[in-house]
Amino acid sequence: MGVRMNSTRLPAKWCCWVGIVLWCTAAVPVCAQDDSTTPQRQAIIEFPNLGPVPGTTEPTLGPGPGALVPSMDTPSGGGGIGVIGGRRRTSRLPRGGKGLAGASSMMASRGMALPETLPTPVAAASVPGPATAIDDTILDDEGPADGITLDAAIDRIMTGNLDIRALRHELTQADADILTAGLRTNPLIYMDTQFIPYGQFTDQRPGGPTQYDLNITYPLDVSQKRQARTVVARMAKSTLEAQFQDVVRRHIDNVYRGFVNLQAARIDRLMARSSVQRQQQFLDNLKRNARPGDDAAADTIDHLSLVLERARNSLGDAEEAFADAQEGLAVLLNIPVEQTASLEPRGRLHDAFPTPPSAEELATIALRCRPDLHAARLGVTRAGAEVNLQRANRFDDVYLFYDPITYQDNRPINALSSHSWAVGLTFALPVFNRNQGNIARAQSNVVQTKLELSSLERRVVSEARLAERECQRSREALEQIEKSILPRVAATLRRKTEQLSAGTISADDYQGHLDDAAEVTQAHRDAIVRHRRAMLDLNTAVGLRILP
Repeated sequence: MGVRMNSTRLPAKWCCWVGIVLWCTAAVPVCAQDDSTTPQRQAIIEFPNLGPVPGTTEPTLGPGPGALVPSMDTPSGGGGIGVIGGRRRTSRLPRGGKGLAGASSMMASRGMALPETLPTPVAAASVPGPATAIDDTILDDEGPADGITLDAAIDRIMTGNLDIRALRHELTQADADILTAGLRTNPLIYMDTQFIPYGQFTDQRPGGPTQYDLNITYPLDVSQKRQARTVVARMAKSTLEAQFQDVVRRHIDNVYRGFVNLQAARIDRLMARSSVQRQQQFLDNLKRNARPGDDAAADTIDHLSLVLERARNSLGDAEEAFADAQEGLAVLLNIPVEQTASLEPRGRLHDAFPTPPSAEELATIALRCRPDLHAARLGVTRAGAEVNLQRANRFDDVYLFYDPITYQDNRPINALSSHSWAVGLTFALPVFNRNQGNIARAQSNVVQTKLELSSLERRVVSEARLAERECQRSREALEQIEKSILPRVAATLRRKTEQLSAGTISADDYQGHLDDAAEVTQAHRDAIVRHRRAMLDLNTAVGLRILP
């Protein structure tokens, strides 16, 4: 009866848990064997990709060109970064960026996990200005004496930019990887006791004597894996240093753009202020000279009042654009918020700059000086070091076994105890696994990295040629405006000003000529900014500051 009661209670007690277990075991294969070809089948649980975890030890710049995927036989799925392969494929080289726009290689590669793009201001288009006379003194204004120069801005970003300061720690971590790669495997100490009887050994059941052993096992790296790991780690650091230099190059390009945007916004603000003053004076003169009851003069005054309001509105837009440019450059230079409003540029936007070298010379300089190319070349060498490492990994360590003392206790048989020693050798027979797959992958990676280097070299040459072409064309456009268009417009405006003073043309007609002069002034300003940007983009494209 008691047995029947237990048998009836058991299913009632465990049926719920058995059902849960059966459901789970039935659900696991569905998740593990998900077939992407079946449109109706979806993952049971989906986890969002939140991106890199802040504070992780993964390098921000990635292992760099020439790295390998982790070895299949490593216990954790991958060794240290740059030692026996990274946790992800990173030998892809940076892809060229906006070469047509600025010929600067703003990298967005499949392999390099670079920092997020800095909040630089968008290439500032000129604020539509009101009608004004041509004033060359504004374009030639150098800014306040205590303003920041371009050289000072570059120096400050090298020391004060938080992103650059954070990336410098990647080099320190690379030194730690070199230290880790050069560490030796720890020896093993093993102590044991043998022939311990259950009770005592007798003549009828002999055994023993009881034995006490102290064993020391020392691993011997006969294939020099440690040396190969160290070489790979050192090459990884060298590649990382070149990548860091390339990040600095692109940060300096951000400073170029931010500084020119600030200069252009400041010129726009000065032109807008000058326009408001001129319009106000023009309107005041008309009001003083207007005769009572002159309807035509009243209509002209009303029209010019609207023009003045439009000029004031343009001034407000120019003030906002200047504040935005200040904010963008202040973020790049890590200038405190309370000092942002006082940030002023120093230096002429339009100056007599030297002529750049020819396109062939620029291409040669770019191939020699570009840090991303240097990183790619180091990546080829690193890929070769990875091949040597994978070949060294064909053979496991040989374990030297040494037993300095074996103590045999002969006291139970009234005999003297004995002492002895032993030595042995343990090694794996490379019959099945000789790391063939990883060696083949490393060899293929060498060929792939060389091809990517050739592709990058071709893109760098193209960027240098595009930058030289844009610089040359922008110079020609600026010279055409200054030598041909500006003198003619200035002469026409002077003649119309004299006619206005003589009373031969109306104020409305004169205002139309002012509008034409404003368009030419705006085109002149845009041409100056375009040429200045093209010059600085040329520096970025070749990786060397050729033009000031």
